[in-house]
Amino acid sequence: MQVNFLTSWDERCGIAEYSRLLVEALRPRVEVELVPATFRASPKTVYRAMGTALNGGDVAHVQHSYAFFGGMHPWRCGWPALAGAVRRPLLVTVHELDLRPTGAYHLPPALEIAYKRQFNRAVFLHPAVRHWFTHSEALRDALIDLGAPSARVTYRPIPVALPRQPLPDPAPLRHRLRLEGKRVLVILGFLARRKGYDVALQALRNLPPDVVLVAAGGEHAADRSGTAAWLRAEAERAGVADRLLITGYLDESALEQATRLADVVVAPFREMSASASLSFALARGKAVVASAVGENRSLDCVRLVPPGEPDALTQALQEVLQQPRLRAELEARALAYASQHSYLALGEETRALYDQLLK
Repeated sequence: MQVNFLTSWDERCGIAEYSRLLVEALRPRVEVELVPATFRASPKTVYRAMGTALNGGDVAHVQHSYAFFGGMHPWRCGWPALAGAVRRPLLVTVHELDLRPTGAYHLPPALEIAYKRQFNRAVFLHPAVRHWFTHSEALRDALIDLGAPSARVTYRPIPVALPRQPLPDPAPLRHRLRLEGKRVLVILGFLARRKGYDVALQALRNLPPDVVLVAAGGEHAADRSGTAAWLRAEAERAGVADRLLITGYLDESALEQATRLADVVVAPFREMSASASLSFALARGKAVVASAVGENRSLDCVRLVPPGEPDALTQALQEVLQQPRLRAELEARALAYASQHSYLALGEETRALYDQLLK
């Protein structure tokens, strides 16, 4: 069987890393031909050519992000041109589904919600799509609410990428960031306001002065909102600017180092569906304190706190930092969870979906 697989590949983004790991798990089972997507807006002819390229295999598999297809503006969106050119059974992995009023379209909230429902129905319920795959129960329910038949929507928890051995020594990064003698909280991945950095900074204000926060990542290639500047301003406002470090983009080795030097990985999301960065931490056996939102609510391997409540986050962090036994228990639970949700297992399930589509 050959699968033509559309995704970002050379971009710095979580979907690209997810795709590389999934393709690595798939290749012993199927032949995979890559069709690259980018964050650069393109003419409709380019998107149509991408759809035509998906016809070279037995099955077409698309990793969907709005940014790959010109966003949610109707005159720039290339998805109808792409999907209209597909002539093979099409599986779409849905990584995001935006139905919230944000004000970005300068519409009243009710009208923006109505527009987004109509837009998303046209995208995700396109006649070419035979099946949907998602790693978020909330996204699964949203797809069904839009009109996708429940029997054709598959949900699985986000997979965990087990680390490659040997793991790099975190000492060089600790020295470069001048973290000797510090207790380190780390928020992993690309900077995004929904990750709750402001909540973490308010909690940091009430923790001992030897505790610092490291934002281990940089701005996403599709982010044009000045998130790094916003984060620094929030740190100034909270009075902890000298205890916040923003690393910028980290390659794989440096990200491993940043994760290993963390005393606690923090995921104080205000909202989320699923988080690859949190899974990355669990795979490395880190103690995690996270907001009880999205997929986190079903995890028994993290210390959960209510979202948007810095006092609750402060208390949880104090407990984990001060109680070695609790920290060790969270680390053991993290490793147990990671062993059960690997990319190898996802590769087997995805191959089974391909077989189902062909039948």
